[in-house]
Amino acid sequence: MQTLVQQKFLLISVVPQGMTDETVFQDMQELSSLVRTYGGQISEFLIQHRDKSDKGMFIGKGKIEEAAEIISKEKIDIVVMNSVLKSTQLFDFKTLWQKNNPKIEVWDRVDLILHIFSLHASTAEAKLQIELAQMRHMGPRIYGMGYVLSQQAGGIGTLGVGETNTELMRRHWRDQIKKTQEKLTKLSSEREQQLERRRKIGMQTISIVGYTNAGKTALFNTLCGKHKLTKNVLFATLDSAVGKMYLQELKQEIFLSDTIGFIQNLPLSLINAFKSTLMESIHADVLLHVIDASDPNMEKKIGVVETILQELKIENKNRIYVFNKMDVANIDEKDLQKQFAPFHPQCISVKNNSGIEELKSTIEQQLTVL
Repeated sequence: MQTLVQQKFLLISVVPQGMTDETVFQDMQELSSLVRTYGGQISEFLIQHRDKSDKGMFIGKGKIEEAAEIISKEKIDIVVMNSVLKSTQLFDFKTLWQKNNPKIEVWDRVDLILHIFSLHASTAEAKLQIELAQMRHMGPRIYGMGYVLSQQAGGIGTLGVGETNTELMRRHWRDQIKKTQEKLTKLSSEREQQLERRRKIGMQTISIVGYTNAGKTALFNTLCGKHKLTKNVLFATLDSAVGKMYLQELKQEIFLSDTIGFIQNLPLSLINAFKSTLMESIHADVLLHVIDASDPNMEKKIGVVETILQELKIENKNRIYVFNKMDVANIDEKDLQKQFAPFHPQCISVKNNSGIEELKSTIEQQLTVL
């Protein structure tokens, strides 16, 4: 059996002077998790301490040379910058480091996330959302390439070949975006119609949200009796899934949806790209915010999810905080109940199936008061 050779990654981050070592470690740890989710092998880290990234090249000359040495020595395939970079910066880095590896790829954080999304998308809608996000993110890079061509072929006061190429690329890019958007709009319209049919028949909906890898899909499977794939990786779920759950006290079925997990520094452009998938959450009656109670960064990640809910304009929606993985959490349940009382905290372990019945009762209570 042939073994696939993992691509080697070099990760580079610019860190403000005041940032603590612990915060830097946590940030790079999450970037590392993204690379492992993609299937890559992390060879080296490079961290530059400075209050602002270099206006021209994101990192200074010394770090550029240090990275070049690492690329040659470790035979790096992909360099990932832990930020969102300009097209010209990425193009310049690639040009510089091609001397060390002619096939070198240089990505920013958005590129890495989009590559992961591409691996995990399964429905036509998710694939179109990713395709659209990729085109929008790559668009400026196409202009940058055209600019380089125009500098090479065009003269002052003349219409150079490169300038024509830029216009051709820009037109093709716009046409492709328009076609993809039209396909996505059609699928989104079908989703809206499904949501409208549910509203008309009075079917209430619960939507599961939360930080990626908190156990959202495992809870969805438990509540709906489904067998949706769960993995210990970031963004294992991209496509929204909908199932039914019967509530004994209310003597009725409700819809339950599972959607994409959130992550810190997730660009607004990517959140907007998945707006149609997130419609399940936007139109839900109640949100179940699933939280990994065993995570030492639990409160920070709660804040990340709340910020994204604000960006989606659903931060005022009734929600239940579901603290999962209590079987391995070093935290007092009474403290959670007191600290997060406004969010009807529930402590569960999907793995041990504990607290599930109490969670169902709380869901029934919240649906009753609507």
